[in-house]
Amino acid sequence: MNFRNLEYFRAIAEENSISKAAERLHVSQQSLSEMLKKMENEIETPLVRRGHPMTLTPAGEVFFAAAKDILDRYRMMQDEIAAISEKDRVKLTLAVPSTETPPFLPGLLTEFTAAHPEYEVKIIRCNPIEAAKCARRFDLYFSTLPLGEELEHIHILEGGTYAVVLSPSLANRVYGERWSQVEREILGNKDIRTLREMPFIALCNQANEMVLDLQIIFQKAGFEPNIAFQSGDSELNLNMCVLGTGAYVAKMDYCERRFSESIVGRDDIRLYPIDTEIDPVVIALSYRRGMRLTKADRCFISAAKKYLQDHHIQGMKG
Repeated sequence: MNFRNLEYFRAIAEENSISKAAERLHVSQQSLSEMLKKMENEIETPLVRRGHPMTLTPAGEVFFAAAKDILDRYRMMQDEIAAISEKDRVKLTLAVPSTETPPFLPGLLTEFTAAHPEYEVKIIRCNPIEAAKCARRFDLYFSTLPLGEELEHIHILEGGTYAVVLSPSLANRVYGERWSQVEREILGNKDIRTLREMPFIALCNQANEMVLDLQIIFQKAGFEPNIAFQSGDSELNLNMCVLGTGAYVAKMDYCERRFSESIVGRDDIRLYPIDTEIDPVVIALSYRRGMRLTKADRCFISAAKKYLQDHHIQGMKG
């Protein structure tokens, strides 16, 4: 049993629901349920009564109170240690996705460094797929959710939705004369299942598995996509899409920026917004789970929230 187990149980107890706790923690319900079962097996007694809502057993009430006390004391200790070490801290290492520099970053950094010259900001690049493994190299990571459960996240701004990008040549090749009717349907219902006959291009991780948000989209849609091409490089995937290799599911704001204003009237690409059953894209600053935020971290987070809200920034690529 470790601090993460205590944090997860605290969320379950406070939310009275595994699904709500999973959403709050940005982890899967399955992993949270498995963790709870392991904890109950370890202490050899049930901690919760399964139901709607979920309630704590007498043993669970005792465990919950003790978990809160342990976590509070642990955070107090971290705060005291951080206060000691922060006196010598003047550098803030900020990670950004390796595939794209957030378009709002130059303006944000200009305002932040002008207002806080005491902090030296260092920028490094990190693939979102590898963010959890690289967490010790940065203080904060600018990206979009979902990311791995090894990281904690502070929401900076709600973003947009998803779209399917495809070339008309591919559509005509797959659907032939039916394409005009299929196109009317996808524009009307925004349901990715309308395009289930399409070959797809997938963004994948190092294990050659689709990234989490794509997995969720296709699982919720209830079909296994025919993957014609996959890689961990967003730009390569999009270029393969333009060439007609397959349809590509990506975040709407990224697609619009990638093709700029010229997307209207282009003959080689089409963009179709889709409704998904996953949470809206969220811009977040993420950090290693269990790490206490320093004064520099908190200062930058506040500045980022204010800047994005003041400038009406809508989203970024994951």
